Amino acid sequence: MYPIFDTHAHLQDPDFAEDLDQVLENLLEAGVGRVVLPASDLADSYRAADLALQHPGLYCVLGCHPHEAKSWTAESRQELADLIQKTQAQARAQGREKVVVGIGEIGLDYHYDFSPRPIQAQVYRDQIELAAELGLPIVVHEREAFEDSYNILARAKADGLLDLPFACHCFSGSVESADRLLKLGAYLGFDGPLTFKKSRKPLEVLAAMPEDRWLLETDSPYLTPEPFRGKRNDPSKLTFIARKAAEIRQETYESILEQNWHNACRFFSLDPDPSKDILA
Repeated sequence: MYPIFDTHAHLQDPDFAEDLDQVLENLLEAGVGRVVLPASDLADSYRAADLALQHPGLYCVLGCHPHEAKSWTAESRQELADLIQKTQAQARAQGREKVVVGIGEIGLDYHYDFSPRPIQAQVYRDQIELAAELGLPIVVHEREAFEDSYNILARAKADGLLDLPFACHCFSGSVESADRLLKLGAYLGFDGPLTFKKSRKPLEVLAAMPEDRWLLETDSPYLTPEPFRGKRNDPSKLTFIARKAAEIRQETYESILEQNWHNACRFFSLDPDPSKDILA
Protein backbone atom coordinates (compact mmCIF):
# COMPACT_ATOMS: atom_id res chain seq x y z
CA MET A 1 0.00 0.00 0.00
CA TYR A 2 1.26 3.46 -0.86
CA PRO A 3 2.18 5.84 1.98
CA ILE A 4 -0.16 8.64 3.00
CA PHE A 5 0.70 11.99 1.38
CA ASP A 6 -0.83 14.97 3.17
CA THR A 7 -0.54 17.84 0.70
CA HIS A 8 -1.44 20.62 3.16
CA ALA A 9 -0.71 20.55 6.90
CA HIS A 10 0.59 23.31 9.18
CA LEU A 11 2.86 21.22 11.40
CA GLN A 12 4.95 24.31 12.16
CA ASP A 13 1.86 25.84 13.81
CA PRO A 14 2.15 26.74 17.52
CA ASP A 15 -0.56 24.15 18.22
CA PHE A 16 2.11 21.48 17.67
CA ALA A 17 4.93 23.22 19.56
CA GLU A 18 4.70 21.15 22.75
CA ASP A 19 4.44 17.65 21.27
CA LEU A 20 5.71 17.79 17.69
CA ASP A 21 8.17 14.92 18.18
CA GLN A 22 5.36 12.69 19.41
CA VAL A 23 3.13 13.80 16.54
CA LEU A 24 5.83 12.90 14.00
CA GLU A 25 6.33 9.52 15.66
CA ASN A 26 2.59 8.89 15.44
CA LEU A 27 2.64 9.81 11.76
CA LEU A 28 5.24 7.14 11.10
CA GLU A 29 3.08 4.53 12.82
CA ALA A 30 0.06 5.68 10.77
CA GLY A 31 1.91 5.21 7.48
CA VAL A 32 2.35 8.88 6.60
CA GLY A 33 5.21 9.21 4.10
CA ARG A 34 5.18 12.84 2.99
CA VAL A 35 3.66 16.10 4.23
CA VAL A 36 3.71 19.56 2.66
CA LEU A 37 3.80 22.49 5.10
CA PRO A 38 2.08 25.66 3.81
CA ALA A 39 3.06 29.06 5.20
CA SER A 40 1.00 32.14 6.04
CA ASP A 41 3.60 34.94 6.22
CA LEU A 42 7.36 35.45 6.24
CA ALA A 43 7.85 34.41 9.87
CA ASP A 44 5.80 31.29 9.26
CA SER A 45 7.76 30.63 6.06
CA TYR A 46 10.99 30.53 8.07
CA ARG A 47 9.42 28.09 10.54
CA ALA A 48 8.07 25.84 7.77
CA ALA A 49 11.38 25.81 5.90
CA ASP A 50 13.35 25.04 9.06
CA LEU A 51 11.06 22.16 10.01
CA ALA A 52 11.05 20.70 6.51
CA LEU A 53 14.86 20.74 6.44
CA GLN A 54 14.96 18.74 9.65
CA HIS A 55 12.95 15.76 8.41
CA PRO A 56 13.06 13.82 5.14
CA GLY A 57 9.51 13.50 3.92
CA LEU A 58 8.57 17.02 4.95
CA TYR A 59 8.34 19.74 2.29
CA CYS A 60 7.02 23.29 2.30
CA VAL A 61 5.28 25.92 0.21
CA LEU A 62 6.21 29.42 1.29
CA GLY A 63 4.32 32.67 0.90
CA CYS A 64 1.93 35.26 2.27
CA HIS A 65 -1.69 34.34 3.07
CA PRO A 66 -4.35 36.95 2.16
CA HIS A 67 -4.94 37.59 5.87
CA GLU A 68 -1.37 38.92 6.07
CA ALA A 69 -1.30 40.74 2.72
CA LYS A 70 -1.30 44.13 4.42
CA SER A 71 2.20 43.38 5.72
CA TRP A 72 3.63 42.53 2.26
CA THR A 73 6.19 44.88 0.67
CA ALA A 74 8.72 44.81 -2.14
CA GLU A 75 11.27 43.90 0.54
CA SER A 76 9.04 40.99 1.60
CA ARG A 77 9.08 39.62 -1.93
CA GLN A 78 12.87 39.74 -2.10
CA GLU A 79 13.21 38.20 1.36
CA LEU A 80 10.90 35.35 0.40
CA ALA A 81 12.83 34.75 -2.82
CA ASP A 82 16.12 34.71 -0.89
CA LEU A 83 14.68 32.32 1.72
CA ILE A 84 13.53 29.92 -0.99
CA GLN A 85 16.89 29.89 -2.73
CA LYS A 86 18.76 29.48 0.58
CA THR A 87 16.48 26.63 1.66
CA GLN A 88 16.91 24.81 -1.65
CA ALA A 89 20.68 25.13 -1.32
CA GLN A 90 20.53 23.69 2.21
CA ALA A 91 18.40 20.83 0.95
CA ARG A 92 20.92 20.01 -1.78
CA ALA A 93 23.71 20.06 0.79
CA GLN A 94 21.75 17.39 2.68
CA GLY A 95 21.45 15.27 -0.45
CA ARG A 96 17.82 16.15 -1.09
CA GLU A 97 16.74 17.51 -4.45
CA LYS A 98 14.63 20.27 -2.89
CA VAL A 99 12.48 21.15 0.11
CA VAL A 100 10.47 24.13 -1.16
CA VAL A 101 7.90 22.77 -3.62
CA GLY A 102 5.68 25.81 -4.21
CA ILE A 103 4.51 29.30 -3.28
CA GLY A 104 1.58 29.38 -0.86
CA GLU A 105 -0.78 29.61 0.49
CA ILE A 106 -1.77 32.72 -1.44
CA GLY A 107 -5.05 34.16 -2.69
CA LEU A 108 -8.13 36.03 -1.52
CA ASP A 109 -10.23 35.79 1.66
CA TYR A 110 -13.36 37.95 1.74
CA HIS A 111 -14.87 36.14 4.73
CA TYR A 112 -12.68 37.95 7.27
CA ASP A 113 -11.20 40.77 5.17
CA PHE A 114 -8.24 41.04 7.53
CA SER A 115 -6.43 42.83 4.69
CA PRO A 116 -8.08 45.31 2.29
CA ARG A 117 -9.32 43.56 -0.86
CA PRO A 118 -7.25 45.61 -3.35
CA ILE A 119 -4.12 44.80 -1.36
CA GLN A 120 -5.02 41.11 -1.26
CA ALA A 121 -5.35 41.15 -5.05
CA GLN A 122 -2.04 42.97 -5.52
CA VAL A 123 -0.13 40.59 -3.24
CA TYR A 124 -1.79 37.58 -4.90
CA ARG A 125 -0.63 38.72 -8.34
CA ASP A 126 2.83 39.62 -7.04
CA GLN A 127 3.36 36.11 -5.67
CA ILE A 128 2.05 34.49 -8.85
CA GLU A 129 4.72 36.47 -10.70
CA LEU A 130 7.38 35.37 -8.19
CA ALA A 131 6.33 31.73 -8.55
CA ALA A 132 6.67 32.03 -12.33
CA GLU A 133 10.14 33.52 -11.95
CA LEU A 134 11.22 30.68 -9.65
CA GLY A 135 9.51 27.90 -11.61
CA LEU A 136 7.28 26.86 -8.72
CA PRO A 137 3.58 25.99 -8.63
CA ILE A 138 1.20 27.96 -6.41
CA VAL A 139 -1.22 26.81 -3.72
CA VAL A 140 -4.35 28.96 -3.62
CA HIS A 141 -6.49 29.96 -0.65
CA GLU A 142 -9.88 31.33 -1.68
CA ARG A 143 -12.84 32.02 0.59
CA GLU A 144 -15.98 33.80 -0.57
CA ALA A 145 -13.99 35.37 -3.41
CA PHE A 146 -14.33 32.90 -6.28
CA GLU A 147 -14.92 35.29 -9.18
CA ASP A 148 -12.16 37.71 -8.22
CA SER A 149 -9.71 34.87 -7.60
CA TYR A 150 -10.66 33.16 -10.85
CA ASN A 151 -10.19 36.39 -12.79
CA ILE A 152 -6.72 36.90 -11.32
CA LEU A 153 -5.77 33.34 -12.25
CA ALA A 154 -7.24 33.66 -15.74
CA ARG A 155 -5.34 36.89 -16.34
CA ALA A 156 -2.14 35.27 -15.08
CA LYS A 157 -2.74 32.35 -17.45
CA ALA A 158 -3.25 34.75 -20.36
CA ASP A 159 -0.04 36.55 -19.39
CA GLY A 160 1.98 33.33 -19.45
CA LEU A 161 2.44 33.13 -15.68
CA LEU A 162 0.60 29.84 -15.07
CA ASP A 163 2.53 27.41 -17.24
CA LEU A 164 2.71 25.15 -14.17
CA PRO A 165 -0.48 23.77 -12.61
CA PHE A 166 -1.88 25.35 -9.48
CA ALA A 167 -3.71 23.80 -6.51
CA CYS A 168 -6.91 25.19 -5.01
CA HIS A 169 -6.64 24.25 -1.36
CA CYS A 170 -9.79 23.11 0.50
CA PHE A 171 -12.07 23.45 -2.48
CA SER A 172 -15.69 24.06 -1.49
CA GLY A 173 -17.26 25.39 -4.69
CA SER A 174 -19.67 23.90 -7.19
CA VAL A 175 -19.08 21.40 -9.97
CA GLU A 176 -19.40 24.29 -12.44
CA SER A 177 -16.76 26.35 -10.61
CA ALA A 178 -14.48 23.33 -10.45
CA ASP A 179 -14.81 22.83 -14.20
CA ARG A 180 -13.76 26.42 -14.86
CA LEU A 181 -10.67 26.00 -12.70
CA LEU A 182 -9.77 22.66 -14.23
CA LYS A 183 -9.72 24.30 -17.65
CA LEU A 184 -7.07 26.70 -16.32
CA GLY A 185 -4.93 23.79 -15.14
CA ALA A 186 -6.01 23.47 -11.50
CA TYR A 187 -5.70 20.60 -9.10
CA LEU A 188 -8.35 20.68 -6.33
CA GLY A 189 -7.65 19.83 -2.68
CA PHE A 190 -10.16 18.01 -0.47
CA ASP A 191 -10.02 17.67 3.30
CA GLY A 192 -12.08 17.17 6.47
CA PRO A 193 -15.35 18.66 5.15
CA LEU A 194 -15.72 15.59 2.94
CA THR A 195 -16.67 13.74 6.12
CA PHE A 196 -19.05 16.34 7.56
CA LYS A 197 -22.67 15.25 7.70
CA LYS A 198 -24.07 18.35 6.01
CA SER A 199 -21.42 18.63 3.29
CA ARG A 200 -22.71 18.32 -0.25
CA LYS A 201 -20.68 20.32 -2.77
CA PRO A 202 -17.22 18.83 -2.06
CA LEU A 203 -18.66 15.34 -2.41
CA GLU A 204 -20.30 16.18 -5.74
CA VAL A 205 -17.10 17.76 -7.05
CA LEU A 206 -14.80 14.92 -5.98
CA ALA A 207 -17.14 12.37 -7.54
CA ALA A 208 -16.91 14.21 -10.87
CA MET A 209 -13.16 14.92 -10.81
CA PRO A 210 -10.70 13.50 -13.35
CA GLU A 211 -8.61 10.93 -11.53
CA ASP A 212 -5.37 12.86 -12.01
CA ARG A 213 -6.42 16.31 -10.76
CA TRP A 214 -7.42 15.91 -7.10
CA LEU A 215 -5.33 16.02 -3.92
CA LEU A 216 -6.05 14.99 -0.34
CA GLU A 217 -5.08 17.21 2.59
CA THR A 218 -5.87 17.73 6.26
CA ASP A 219 -5.17 21.46 6.75
CA SER A 220 -3.94 20.44 10.20
CA PRO A 221 -4.49 21.58 12.90
CA TYR A 222 -7.80 22.74 11.40
CA LEU A 223 -10.80 21.06 9.70
CA THR A 224 -10.58 17.84 11.69
CA PRO A 225 -12.62 15.08 10.02
CA GLU A 226 -15.40 13.09 11.59
CA PRO A 227 -15.42 11.44 14.07
CA PHE A 228 -12.83 13.76 15.68
CA ARG A 229 -14.38 17.19 15.03
CA GLY A 230 -13.54 19.61 17.81
CA LYS A 231 -10.11 18.06 18.40
CA ARG A 232 -6.76 19.04 16.92
CA ASN A 233 -6.20 17.66 13.43
CA ASP A 234 -2.96 16.03 12.21
CA PRO A 235 -1.88 14.22 9.03
CA SER A 236 -2.58 10.75 10.46
CA LYS A 237 -6.28 11.59 10.19
CA LEU A 238 -6.01 11.75 6.42
CA THR A 239 -6.97 8.08 6.60
CA PHE A 240 -10.56 9.12 7.37
CA ILE A 241 -10.60 11.57 4.47
CA ALA A 242 -9.16 8.93 2.13
CA ARG A 243 -11.75 6.36 3.17
CA LYS A 244 -14.53 8.86 2.51
CA ALA A 245 -12.95 9.68 -0.85
CA ALA A 246 -12.95 5.96 -1.69
CA GLU A 247 -16.65 5.79 -0.88
CA ILE A 248 -17.42 8.88 -2.97
CA ARG A 249 -15.43 7.71 -5.99
CA GLN A 250 -16.43 4.05 -5.58
CA GLU A 251 -12.85 2.90 -5.41
CA THR A 252 -10.76 1.04 -2.87
CA TYR A 253 -8.99 2.81 -0.03
CA GLU A 254 -5.67 1.50 -1.35
CA SER A 255 -6.29 2.84 -4.84
CA ILE A 256 -7.18 6.26 -3.41
CA LEU A 257 -3.90 6.42 -1.47
CA GLU A 258 -1.99 5.38 -4.58
CA GLN A 259 -3.67 7.93 -6.83
CA ASN A 260 -3.26 10.69 -4.24
CA TRP A 261 0.45 9.84 -3.99
CA HIS A 262 0.99 10.03 -7.74
CA ASN A 263 -1.13 13.18 -8.13
CA ALA A 264 0.78 14.93 -5.33
CA CYS A 265 4.20 13.86 -6.62
CA ARG A 266 3.27 15.07 -10.10
CA PHE A 267 1.95 18.40 -8.88
CA PHE A 268 4.96 19.12 -6.64
CA SER A 269 7.48 17.55 -9.10
CA LEU A 270 8.70 14.97 -6.59
CA ASP A 271 10.14 11.52 -7.15
CA PRO A 272 7.14 9.14 -7.09
CA ASP A 273 9.22 6.25 -5.72
CA PRO A 274 7.39 5.55 -2.41
CA SER A 275 10.60 4.34 -0.78
CA LYS A 276 12.52 7.60 -1.31
CA ASP A 277 12.60 10.73 0.89
CA ILE A 278 9.79 9.72 3.21
CA LEU A 279 9.34 10.18 6.93
CA ALA A 280 11.72 7.94 8.84
